[in-house]
Amino acid sequence: MVVMKNFWTHKDNIAEDMGYGQFTWKHLLYLAAVAVCVIFSVMWYLQADQAGRILFLRTTGAVLILIDIIKMVLIAFSDVKLSEYLPLEICSFAAYFIVCDSIFIGNTFFPEMLLTLFLPAAIMAVLFPTTSTLPAFNFYTIHQFVYHGLIIAYVIVRFAAKEIPLTYTGVWLSILKIIVLAAVIYVIDCRFEKNFMFLRDTYGNPMLEAIRRITGDGIAYTGGLVCFCVIMIHVFFALFKCIEMLFLH
Repeated sequence: MVVMKNFWTHKDNIAEDMGYGQFTWKHLLYLAAVAVCVIFSVMWYLQADQAGRILFLRTTGAVLILIDIIKMVLIAFSDVKLSEYLPLEICSFAAYFIVCDSIFIGNTFFPEMLLTLFLPAAIMAVLFPTTSTLPAFNFYTIHQFVYHGLIIAYVIVRFAAKEIPLTYTGVWLSILKIIVLAAVIYVIDCRFEKNFMFLRDTYGNPMLEAIRRITGDGIAYTGGLVCFCVIMIHVFFALFKCIEMLFLH
């Protein structure tokens, strides 16, 4: 019962010094679980037929939306301000893109952006989780790793199956898409005093704090974050292009 005491507690209501921390054994155990699930997903997907693959992709998209709805319902029935946690974060859009990508099999709009932008974002979310101040056995902690683990698995299996074409033109199309998306969300953030997609504040994320220390606060931080995304898109494009040339001929 002691273990369950804080299972449903949101991070806004948790007492100090109860978090599992970053890169502790509990955090590393979650990371290992995500890695194992991704590996098994790749192994299964590569031997599955077309119908099985489509079922996997669409089920993953449906589960992402379902668990986010459950999260929103729980927040709505708590004393936490729901408007602060609307699904308008970068990985929320990854889930929306995954749903569309899984429905419109063979499209060229979503796959490369999933690989070069949303995959790095999901990896950063499990390496530097926003739930580290919560207990390891907590709904929001579990949600964080399951949610982002599903995003990682979805993108990796498609890449391993050679279903995501990599072109440098696609890189700049991905950059254009994220700039447009960030601009829209930034207007919403400024208009309603929010911080969706971390565009106005770091919320203590170590990676984003490093950007803020270099750029400063305000619009300079936002610009630095966008520049960081552009660099990361190029880095991951180069990384996956090398993997593609070396192992996926």
